[in-house]
Amino acid sequence: MDLFDIQRLAGAALGLTDDETDEVIDTDEDFDTPLLEKFGIDLDTFGNVAEALLPLTPMISSPLTKTVYHAFVRQLGNGDCLAICKRKAELPKPKEADAHG
Repeated sequence: MDLFDIQRLAGAALGLTDDETDEVIDTDEDFDTPLLEKFGIDLDTFGNVAEALLPLTPMISSPLTKTVYHAFVRQLGNGDCLAICKRKAELPKPKEADAHG
């Protein structure tokens, strides 16, 4: 994840709307203070934790490319979601058939 992804995810974790998150990013405000107050960690540590947790998120498929990703998402309603940050999933390789059956 790059810094922008981490900032977007931090905004969501802090309960900010997309517009509020954009405002913090655009005005160069810091995420450290609210993250320290809410979680006791700074943005760098938050990013490290998020990076470690990303492979544990459910897999979603892009409706356009059919690419499968692990993603932190924002729920849009009606079962729809928007990826906040994502990483291409490494799908398990199918097992080869046993030579005996």
